[in-house]
Amino acid sequence: MQVERRRRPIGPQPPIESRRQSTERPFQSRRQSTERPVLSRRRPIPTRRPIDLLQKSLSILGIIWVNLRSSALYLRLTDRAKIHATGLIQSRRQSSQRPVGRRRQSSEGPVPSRRRVRTKFSRLKYRNILCLIAGAIAIGWIVTIPFRIRRAPEPPVILPQQAVSPQETLSPPTIEPSENLADRQSEPTFSYNIKTPPNPVYSQELQGIVDESVKIATSKGLPAERVSITLFDVSNSQSHTFAGYQNQTLRFPASVAKLFWMAAFYSAIEKGIITQRESAFKNDLEQMMRVSNNDAASRLLDKITDTKSGGRLAGEELQTWLKKRTQINTFFQSAGYNDLRISTKNYPIYYLRQEGPIGRDLQLRGDASVPIRNQVTTDQAARLIYEIYTRQAVSSVASRKMAYLLTRDLDPKAWKKDPLNSIQGFLGESLPPNIYFGSKVGYTSKSRSEAAFVRTLDDRAIYILVVFADDPAYAKDETAFPAISRYVFDRLNDRGPSTLQ
Repeated sequence: MQVERRRRPIGPQPPIESRRQSTERPFQSRRQSTERPVLSRRRPIPTRRPIDLLQKSLSILGIIWVNLRSSALYLRLTDRAKIHATGLIQSRRQSSQRPVGRRRQSSEGPVPSRRRVRTKFSRLKYRNILCLIAGAIAIGWIVTIPFRIRRAPEPPVILPQQAVSPQETLSPPTIEPSENLADRQSEPTFSYNIKTPPNPVYSQELQGIVDESVKIATSKGLPAERVSITLFDVSNSQSHTFAGYQNQTLRFPASVAKLFWMAAFYSAIEKGIITQRESAFKNDLEQMMRVSNNDAASRLLDKITDTKSGGRLAGEELQTWLKKRTQINTFFQSAGYNDLRISTKNYPIYYLRQEGPIGRDLQLRGDASVPIRNQVTTDQAARLIYEIYTRQAVSSVASRKMAYLLTRDLDPKAWKKDPLNSIQGFLGESLPPNIYFGSKVGYTSKSRSEAAFVRTLDDRAIYILVVFADDPAYAKDETAFPAISRYVFDRLNDRGPSTLQ
């Protein structure tokens, strides 16, 4: 009789329920036996004690395992193990020659992995990373040196004038020392540092150039009585010469007053009257001097004089405010700038929403029929330009900073596309671009003014030219100033450095 053989089930076998070791003998054959299993006569081995020890050991290991899994060390180790395993799997996939079947593209975008991928840079120490950053910064600094050194040319310095004997002086200097100057003991603390005006020599040759300049203006139908000119030739260090036309007549300077506010600001910084750092006013200084921004000038004048624009005042409060604001006048008047007035702001001022003076600023101007306006002579503007470029104004460092703020680029590519340029219609428009030119312009609907310093690269012509025209006809005409400037330049450049006769 044939015995049916049972097939072994596929899949995992059910676990053994009993934990005790069986004393039955193993089957000698895979066939099912009809006989009963014979029990062993050997005495069973006692297993109670080892099992208890094993259970206790397992419980202790379980506690240690739970604590270890919650520790940071375990988390770090498992993280590194996962990263390492991922790297091995990726490297094996890349080295495999079998083509990988095209996976079904999911409609959703790839899910960003939160696992930390180990790269070459992750193996670097923090010290090495900092060294790499420092090296990159150093290389960038070296590479950009040629671009950073391309700055505005160094403002030239006027050589000091040597002493001139009285016999060589053809005429008294255009700026005479004031007889009513306050004594040094009663002198205000906030005052300009140069007390003695320059002593140039009157030149008949320069006077002829100035007279021809006036004829250029009149040939264009412009009134001669409303213009003032000062020409200061400093090309020869042995003799600085001058000439002028109505050069001591006080006229409205428009924004040329900002030239004086700039000098007063640097003096207030150096004397500690303004306690803030100079860097806090860098933007306002550049806006005031380069594009003649009235808002920036208003803020700086308030800072210099410790005043603010606002509503009307009365009594002692008004007098205190007026005294503070007018100290900008005494700052220069105490140094020989006689009768100069620069305490009135330029308008419009947009941040104050003022098209003209109101409130206490209107009280400062006095009678509305005869308002007190800013008043400066062309000689005074020429003197300040002279003292800036001889490095005397306030200090040598301050003079150099002011000269940089006055520097202008005459290249048409630099200013023709700029609607706020200070070249078109003024003294710099007709000059060659390959010279040094520093200036401050002033313009309103009723006036046109400019104070400029010109120096050629070969030093054949070094001079200061100041033109104030306080009339609406000059404001409308954009050809008179360039024509005067070109004529003066050609005459002085063709002649070369001046010499005393």
